[in-house]
Amino acid sequence: MLTASGPEGEIVENVTAAALEHDTTLFMTRSVSDVAFGYRDQFLSTLTSAIPALSDQVKLLYSMSRNETRPISRIHSGQRDISSLGQYSQWHGLKRLPYWNTSEAAVINGTEGLFFAPNLDKRETITIFEEDFFRAIPMEFVEEEERLTLLTYKYRLPEYVLMNTTNNPLNSGYHANGPAGLINLTAVTNVSVFASKPSFLDAEPWLSREITGLPPTDRDTMDTNLWVEPVTGALVKARKGMQMNAMIMKLPRFPQLGKLRDTPRYVPILKTLETRLMNEDRITNIIKDKILRPRDHWIIGLWALFGICTFIGVVLGFLRYIILRLSQNDLYLHDKATIVRVH
Repeated sequence: MLTASGPEGEIVENVTAAALEHDTTLFMTRSVSDVAFGYRDQFLSTLTSAIPALSDQVKLLYSMSRNETRPISRIHSGQRDISSLGQYSQWHGLKRLPYWNTSEAAVINGTEGLFFAPNLDKRETITIFEEDFFRAIPMEFVEEEERLTLLTYKYRLPEYVLMNTTNNPLNSGYHANGPAGLINLTAVTNVSVFASKPSFLDAEPWLSREITGLPPTDRDTMDTNLWVEPVTGALVKARKGMQMNAMIMKLPRFPQLGKLRDTPRYVPILKTLETRLMNEDRITNIIKDKILRPRDHWIIGLWALFGICTFIGVVLGFLRYIILRLSQNDLYLHDKATIVRVH
């Protein structure tokens, strides 16, 4: 469904309606490759002459789009402020995001998700910049877990990120005016596409009830999680679950949509489950042998030094006590001898 508004929206609607009266069809079959990586739509190409701002490229997953030369991105090195390590300062040539309608939402921040600032605090969220959502995403701490023989902090994508403006007014900058549990990507893709967790996990229950054949929700396999080694800030494991949904509804000018309801419905068209795992040899050689083990030796040495200093302090204190007592006894005997001589 095209989303141009104003005069351009009228042109799109009129031209589309006229085309549908002939041989053009509103529905088509596309391969998973086309949907995920993008394709050039011939019908949209005919509209670009009337609406130059309209793109004839249709793609849903920006991070998987192929055959594109992207502008340079810049990240902070952490040299001046270690807490900014890996944070984007510029993403694909952009310093602010043009898709969102508040200054806070337009800010580019967060890391790519491969590493974070060292010495993580489990009481604080970490932020990633999610390319498929075109926005910064906070991740909240869940629990400590051992992964690949390392103690890690497990983080998850919280529900409040997916809430609509009714439940979370801070999401108003992201056009979050639909049902809770969806991320509105219409301003980015130029089509009515909404992202969610697979099987509408953490979304309003009626969304999954509307669709036949969806697998049951399972947070352990469908949620988006990061496992991060807290001392170094290195990513050990990542899992991203995402579902793309098309919004459809009845429109008077399109008889092909006549059987649909007047209110919007959201139909899943693509689901991805991605997992990234750090190489175990790399963990052993770099994180354990070169960072954690020397740190542990340094801490042990520090405690040993503290113990030695404490022992020396106790011995010196004991010797001082003995010397003080001996001095007091000599003074007492001297005073007693003096008194005897006087009598």
